[in-house]
Amino acid sequence: MALIKEAELPGLGKKYMVELEGGERLGIIIYDEGNRELFYFAPAEDEPTCSVTLTDQEARQVGSIIGGAFYQPKLLEKLEAAIADLCIEWLKVAPQAPVAGRTIGELGLRKNLGVTVIAVIEEVDSKKKKCTAINPGPGFTFVPGQTVVVAGRRDAIARFEGMVTGEGR
Repeated sequence: MALIKEAELPGLGKKYMVELEGGERLGIIIYDEGNRELFYFAPAEDEPTCSVTLTDQEARQVGSIIGGAFYQPKLLEKLEAAIADLCIEWLKVAPQAPVAGRTIGELGLRKNLGVTVIAVIEEVDSKKKKCTAINPGPGFTFVPGQTVVVAGRRDAIARFEGMVTGEGR
């Protein structure tokens, strides 16, 4: 895991130094007016090898890409982030899934399973996805092909996965 150091730059903004596992470092300066500067330092080098300046909007777009909002790597079909007992999973609704055509409230996901649907993503075409709902309410209906981002305990997620894939656990 990368080590991150943070420093205030009075009157300018904040500076972050990220020490990567391979020995490289990334310097990130976030200016109060919104621009960002990124600096790449090769291992054991004190001067940056290269740098780039981003506007606030460019930085947010790049951050979304890096954070996985636009693309889920094939190797990570089951994206899972474990924080203590919390798991977050991306699950695709199968055509034969018991959840297909049913609402969050009808299924009682929070009450019966202890899982929370964070977001639902649909494929617009083979190259583009869109977020259909963020924190959908009890009236939201699941449709085959949607990707459901769900949070809960590992055992609860496993039970919900069976309902989403139709493989029943």
